[in-house]
Amino acid sequence: MNRFPLFKSILLALLLAGAGSAHADDIRLSLPPDPNALPVFVLMEKQEAFLPGDRLQLVANPSGDPSAMRAMVQARRMDFALFNLVGGTRFIQGGLEGLHLVGPWVWRGIYLLTPESSAGLEALDGKAVLVSPGVSTPPHIVTQKALQRVQVEAKFVTGGSGAVLLNQLSTPERAPAAMAAAEPQVSLILHRQQAEEWAQRWKVALDPADALGGAVPLGALWQVHEAVDPALRERLVEGLKRAAAWVQDPRNHAEAARIGARGYQEMFRLPIPEAALRDMLTSKRVDWRLEQDAAMRQTVTRYLADVFGLQAPASLFLPE
Repeated sequence: MNRFPLFKSILLALLLAGAGSAHADDIRLSLPPDPNALPVFVLMEKQEAFLPGDRLQLVANPSGDPSAMRAMVQARRMDFALFNLVGGTRFIQGGLEGLHLVGPWVWRGIYLLTPESSAGLEALDGKAVLVSPGVSTPPHIVTQKALQRVQVEAKFVTGGSGAVLLNQLSTPERAPAAMAAAEPQVSLILHRQQAEEWAQRWKVALDPADALGGAVPLGALWQVHEAVDPALRERLVEGLKRAAAWVQDPRNHAEAARIGARGYQEMFRLPIPEAALRDMLTSKRVDWRLEQDAAMRQTVTRYLADVFGLQAPASLFLPE
């Protein structure tokens, strides 16, 4: 198989980013360093099988900066983008034109970690809970709503990052009562505590998706501008569906973890061991499904209203 290495694709995407247009069979797709990305790395690796006839170009989303992401969308630096559902909804509410939801993509992937020795969730009432990447982000709001469903009111505070955060989590004297975070950070924490024999041990205490009635739409695929050929969009959707199915097949977990670890490192300089990603896949802590039917629209509308207090804008969904 003729494989197109990720780093060459990223370089090509950067060179073409300012061009304002792309060849008819080029697909510029931006993505963040979170659960949205792993099947995309597989799609890039296996595009001859999953996306034949088109050239996928990957562009990194600006990390932790909504204003930079909005500017990137406005400049049409990509044709499609993967980022969280509520963020795109707020862009549209703020007047950003041309952005439409193709469909939710990540339906599970946020978790609440508590010390292995901790009591039930009720013990968190009134306690400080670290949240990564910070307050007002989906890990905060989604976890807060899930805890409120079981009559627990915690105090969410922004955690640190990198080595500072890991050091805090590994030290019993400094460890918080709990931590809310998204994958693959959750799997990285669980892997590091095992590999490094942390004195402080953590467990997954809550899957907010279950507490909120089942899988909830977290990450999403967005069409960035109106000039996209619908046939091109449908080919990308089909390619993503094929990649997601392949990733979630247990027979492919080891190879998917290898591809994912290399992709996170090359594109985002984010070192995530293969073993951590393999555990994430085996434990089914992320659910990738690209849905576009009427039921999806109802689920999205209800989720935005119930969890974030947002009314779905009329222009949120692709015109029928």
